[in-house]
Amino acid sequence: MFKELLAFPRAFKVLFASALIENVAFGLVIPFLTLYMKNDLQIGEVLIGIVLMGYTVSGIPAMIVGGMLADKIGRRIVLLMSLGLMSITMMAYFFVTDFYTILAVALADSFVGTMYMPAANAMIADVIPSPDRPKAYSTLRIGWNVGIVLGPVIGAVLVAGLGIKVLFLFGASILVIAFVMNLIFIPETKPKDTGEEITFRKVVAVASDRPFFALCALTMVFWFFFSQWISVLPIYATSDLGLEEYAFGLLFAVSGLLVVAVQIPVTARAERFRRASVLLVGQVVASVGFGLIFFASEFWTLMACILVITMGEIIYMSIIGAIIADFSPESRRGIYMGFSGFLQMLGNGVGFLFGMWLLSVLPGQERYVWLVFSGIGLVTCLGYPPWAKMIGHERNKPTKHVEPVMLPGDELIPGKAK
Repeated sequence: MFKELLAFPRAFKVLFASALIENVAFGLVIPFLTLYMKNDLQIGEVLIGIVLMGYTVSGIPAMIVGGMLADKIGRRIVLLMSLGLMSITMMAYFFVTDFYTILAVALADSFVGTMYMPAANAMIADVIPSPDRPKAYSTLRIGWNVGIVLGPVIGAVLVAGLGIKVLFLFGASILVIAFVMNLIFIPETKPKDTGEEITFRKVVAVASDRPFFALCALTMVFWFFFSQWISVLPIYATSDLGLEEYAFGLLFAVSGLLVVAVQIPVTARAERFRRASVLLVGQVVASVGFGLIFFASEFWTLMACILVITMGEIIYMSIIGAIIADFSPESRRGIYMGFSGFLQMLGNGVGFLFGMWLLSVLPGQERYVWLVFSGIGLVTCLGYPPWAKMIGHERNKPTKHVEPVMLPGDELIPGKAK
C-alpha cells in the first residue's frame, strides 16, 4: 500500500495523512457518543435518536454548501474551514449538560464537519484519472480506518481511566493537528474557472441526471440500514448483551483493522467485475451480517457478525466512490459530490431516528430490530439490476475497461481514453 501511496500526487498524500489523523478523533468519540448521551446525560432513547438524526440532518445542507463552495472558491479553503471549526465544536461536547445543549452542539458539529467530504472527494477526482480512482478511494479508506482502529483503542483506554468526557478534549486537539497539516502542505487542485455560475438551481438540476440520481437513491438506502452500526448497536451491545463500554470500542477498532488489512486486495478483485454486481454483493453481505446479530449472545459472536458486516462494507465501498467520481462532470464535480453525500446523509439520519424508535417500541424483543434492517437491505438489493440496465453495458463494465461517455450537456469525463 505504501508503494502505491508514494505514486499518487502530493494533494492525495496530504489528504491521506490528514484523514488518518482526523479519524483518530472520529474514532475516539463516535463509538461512545450514544453511550455518553444515555449514561452520562441520562437522555432517553427517542431523544438520542433525535440528536443523531439532527446531527445528520444538519450535515445534509452542509454537503450541498460544501460542494458548491469547493467549485466556487476552491477545495483547499473548504477543507481548512471545516477542520478549524470542527476542532471548536468537538471541544464544545465537553461542556454540554442536557438534551438541548448536546443537540445544538451536534447540529453545529455536523454542519462544519460535513463540508469536508465533498471538497476532499472533488480534490481526489481532480488529481486521479478514472482507471486509478477505485484504488485511490480505497487507499483513502485505509487512512480513515487506521484512524478508526487507533481512535477506539485510545478511547477505550481513556474511558476506562478518565471517563468519556475527556475524549472530546483529545479529539479537538487532534483536529487542530489535521488543520495545521492541511494549512502547510495541501495545494489547491480546483480546475481553471470555466465561467459556469455555481447556483442552487445547478444543484437541483443534478436530479435530472437519472442514472446518477438512481445510484444516489440506492446508496441512500444502504446508509439507512448501515447507520444502525452507530446508533442502535452500541445500546444493544451494552444493554442487551452486557458488554462493557470499552469492549464496544474494541469491536469498532476490529472493524477498522479489517478494512486496513483487506480493502486494497478486495478493490483489486472488485475492479474485474461489473459495477452493479459489486454493489449488489456488498449490500447482500452487509445485510446478512446485520441479520446474524439476531443470534449473537456475547462479545465473540457479536464480533463475528461485525466482521461479516464490515466485509460487506468493504466490497461496497471498493467501487462506489469511483463510480460517483466518474459520473461527475469536471466543472460541477463538487456539486455532484455534495448531492450524492446529501442523499447518503439523509438515509443516515432517517435510519438513526427509525432505528432508535424501533428499539424503544420493542421492549424485551430488541433483537428483532436486526431482522427488520437485514430484510430492508436484502429487499432493496433488487434495485441494482434495473440500475444496471439504466446505465447500459458500457458504463457497467469493470472499472479498468470503462469507455468514455458523453452526457447530455456535459464534458467528456476526465481521465478516460479519448
